Order: sequence, then structure tokens, then C-alpha cells
Amino acid sequence: MSIRGVLIDLSGTIHIDKKVIPGAIEAIQRLKANKIPFRFATNTTKVSSKKLVEKLTGLGFDVEEKDVFTSLSACRDMIQSKRLRPMLLMEDEAMEEFAGIDTQDPNAVVVGLAPSKFNYEKVKTNK
Repeated sequence: MSIRGVLIDLSGTIHIDKKVIPGAIEAIQRLKANKIPFRFATNTTKVSSKKLVEKLTGLGFDVEEKDVFTSLSACRDMIQSKRLRPMLLMEDEAMEEFAGIDTQDPNAVVVGLAPSKFNYEKVKTNK
């Protein structure tokens, strides 16, 4: 049986906060050297894919934005395909995932982990 691809979780699998899990960088290098397709997958809604890539490259991983699949990127793709105009309730570091998305006159709501944004006043006023 040959490996056709690998999905790799981020936090706790290849790093914990700012510490790389021993052997993780080498494992990714081996996947690349053996031309085994892989994607990092995460359900975080606190930061954009771009911010995750910046963090990973800062830790020493050779990663591009196309290598990272997040719940936010999946949400953005669905919003674009359905031509929705969402009210975005998420932290500022996650908002760049939705750059260029029309949010005027919302007809959908996207809620991420955002204690500073998801509150009664925000929902009531849409500001």
C-alpha cells in the first residue's frame, strides 16, 4: 500500500505554542523529498491561514499558504461559492482570511472563537 497523501494537524502534532515537536521539521522534509502530498489541517478560527504560515515558517517549517487548510479557508470558499455576504464575528487576526468578501447588508453569519467580538452589542448593531 502506498501513501497517496497526508493530513497533518498543527497544534500538539508538529508544535506546541512556540516549541517544535522533536522530529516534526524532518518529517515534513521527508514527505517533500519523497513527493508525498500533504496538507496541514486545523480547526482554529483565531488566526488566518497567512498568520499560521508565518508562525510555522518562524518555527523553521518550509510551508506555503497553499499547504494549510483551515476551517476559515473552508468557510471562505463556501461563502464565495454561494455568493454570501457574511457578518463576520471573529478576532482581527482571522479577518484577513475574508479580505475582498462583501460584508454589506449581511445575509449570513460566521462566528469564530472571538470573545472580544461575539457579544450582544456587536450582534445588535452589526458594527
